[in-house]
Amino acid sequence: MWPNSAEVLPAAFAGSGLAVVAFRPHSVEPSGHGFLYGYEVDTVDATGTTDTVLTFIDTDVTSAAPTSVLTTDPSTGQQLAVWAYPADPLLPALAGVTYPDRVAESLAALGIEVTSPALSVAAYRPGKRAVIRLDSAEATLFLKVIRPDRVAPIVAQHEAFRARGLPVPRVLASRPDGLLVLERVPGVPAGQRVADLADDPRFVGQIVELGRLTTTVDIAGRAQPDALDHAEWHRGTLSSALPDRAAEIDGLYAEIDRRRATWAGDPLTVIHGDLHLEQLFVHPDEPWRVTGLLDIDTAGLGHPARDAAALIAHLVVTGQWHRGNGDESEARACERLADELSRTWARAAPALADRLAPAVASQLLAHAGGQATLGTDTGRRKAVQLLGAAGGALGGADLLP
Repeated sequence: MWPNSAEVLPAAFAGSGLAVVAFRPHSVEPSGHGFLYGYEVDTVDATGTTDTVLTFIDTDVTSAAPTSVLTTDPSTGQQLAVWAYPADPLLPALAGVTYPDRVAESLAALGIEVTSPALSVAAYRPGKRAVIRLDSAEATLFLKVIRPDRVAPIVAQHEAFRARGLPVPRVLASRPDGLLVLERVPGVPAGQRVADLADDPRFVGQIVELGRLTTTVDIAGRAQPDALDHAEWHRGTLSSALPDRAAEIDGLYAEIDRRRATWAGDPLTVIHGDLHLEQLFVHPDEPWRVTGLLDIDTAGLGHPARDAAALIAHLVVTGQWHRGNGDESEARACERLADELSRTWARAAPALADRLAPAVASQLLAHAGGQATLGTDTGRRKAVQLLGAAGGALGGADLLP
């Protein structure tokens, strides 16, 4: 259940000199022992200047920082921590890389000179990681902000991947507070060239080869938990958001659990852990050729079906997004590429081919939960479509109990 935002958010902003004009749900995800609810909050100050502030309400107050506002939900009496980007309590280095003058000083201290840096947010997952693109006359760099305790392991993972010939960016410098400075990998995001990739088997073949090389990387830790690991959380949030579909959701998860029970003896291999098209860069003139592999901080030991499943599910969701924007040709290209990946991976790993469907279905249900919990009509409509896609991945049988 979302917090009583209409009262919590204005109260949290009360001492900031900003008044809350409106707000919109942005995201929801697990946070420690609670949930982290994101909002886009429209504000106005005493001079009439307006701004939109990305704001988070955390039901787990144990990680609250001095920059967080502690308050109470008047509806439930639950204590909450409220904070606004970039004052992320778990990413202490983030605020320092969002201002150009501070960034130039920070990088100079690391031996990297940049002049007049232009900054843009490339990715942000609250409490987990942020990626800031820096463009300057000297170079384009990517500043990755992670939790401080993850710096040494992630630097080591980059070195281990590069040692196996995988095209991950070099770490140019790092800081104990959670800052990594990464080189720019060549090429363009594969998501921008899906129409070229959909009917070129060389791209899919290279993805399978990258997967094989990844299994040879020397990493002993476990991969970041995925949709299957958090299945109960996703099931609960999805059922709460779509109560009229609860029986269908329970049936889908019951079928996933039934099939997953046969995996107990499967050996784990090193996987990327969060593979999708935006993590892959390709050559602009030969888009089938992969030139970069990003965000390997999720990598580690995991089930060998996970990466293929994550990529296929992301293609389905991307196709849905294109279709919603009226771009049928891009939507169909995503679906063709997803089908080709499924076929090629099954041929490459025939002993594990039956693992792919439940892994894909669990990813699709997690995406459905992300849409449904926004509480919008569009989000619910997309979530229902993804329920159908999950059922289709499992074979389209009658799965209701």
